[in-house]
Amino acid sequence: MARLMPLAAATIAIATIAVASGTGTAQAQSFPGIGGSSGNNPLSNMTGGAASMLGGSLPNLSSASSGNVAGVLGYCAQNNLLQGANATTASSTLSNLTQKPDITSSSAYATGQQGLIQTGNGNTFSLADLKGQLKTKVCNMVLNKAQSFL
Repeated sequence: MARLMPLAAATIAIATIAVASGTGTAQAQSFPGIGGSSGNNPLSNMTGGAASMLGGSLPNLSSASSGNVAGVLGYCAQNNLLQGANATTASSTLSNLTQKPDITSSSAYATGQQGLIQTGNGNTFSLADLKGQLKTKVCNMVLNKAQSFL
């Protein structure tokens, strides 16, 4: 148990730094040497208690373009990350978005199809780094954002 305490203290310190920065979002933070394969969001692979302290380490979609959101929505649909009514809504929303000019030809769309959300300032958030229900939660957020572009 004593071995876990430094990790818990480090996690709290990271959460404190993220909150103290004033951004309110973890993805804008850079903590060299701390987990995560995306490089731009080292906290994105966290789940459980530490992740919930940071809002589940979920991305802020406010800077994501319509092309990127459409691409990510396609990724979510292709990987069956949306279920039931949300899957049906996603299909319709994606169809409507991809009919808009320049959506599917944008590099942001191609990035989104790889499961990468562009969160602004050159940062990306990888859905591949998330586990289980967090992926579904982010895909539901993406669906809501996509509908706002219609």
